[in-house]
Amino acid sequence: MILILLRWAYDERLIDEYPRGIAKIKAVRQPTRAWTVEQCCTAVKWSRSWRGKRFRCGADKGEFMECWLRLGYATGARYSDLMKLRREHFDGDRLYWAQNKTKNPINKVLPPETMAAVHAMLARSPDGRVLGWACNKRWAMRLMKKLLTECGLSGSSKWLRRSAATHVEKKRKGAAKVFLGHKTDGLAERNYIDWGQIQRHCPQPPRLVEQ
Repeated sequence: MILILLRWAYDERLIDEYPRGIAKIKAVRQPTRAWTVEQCCTAVKWSRSWRGKRFRCGADKGEFMECWLRLGYATGARYSDLMKLRREHFDGDRLYWAQNKTKNPINKVLPPETMAAVHAMLARSPDGRVLGWACNKRWAMRLMKKLLTECGLSGSSKWLRRSAATHVEKKRKGAAKVFLGHKTDGLAERNYIDWGQIQRHCPQPPRLVEQ
């Protein structure tokens, strides 16, 4: 776009030199990190210690955090989509919704533990939303940060999506893209998969041990 403007400026004699090109700046991309299955389980287990603590609206903080963790991991959904999920999006253990970002229709089959957490939140929901009724984004992010600090994990709520994608890819190559509902090839591989976890199960060269 800059080159187009510069060439137009040259044609209009607003600049004296014809633009030859613009150097591309290569961004330094850090390796993607995600939680292991064991670390995800640790976060879920820790959330139960918060049961009995309540928001002003009456929602149980422990139930809210467990549902967020389980539902976010099982679906790989973004935070904005999770908070908009409603009772009518569920049919038995199946979940149907359209992603807010891509508008792609997504459906998932959820494990019993996740559905139990969803039902616990819906039992108290005043408007049919699973999570969004309990608190706003500011408080939700504060709670997530506090929980992760207490159970000794780094990262943020975004790591739920990364972790789920990584564990799906570990089971079958190429499955992360479908799981996340991406349209763009390579996006999951570049930005969502923790290759350190997957490479741990790949064949390794022989150890260089002195004889």
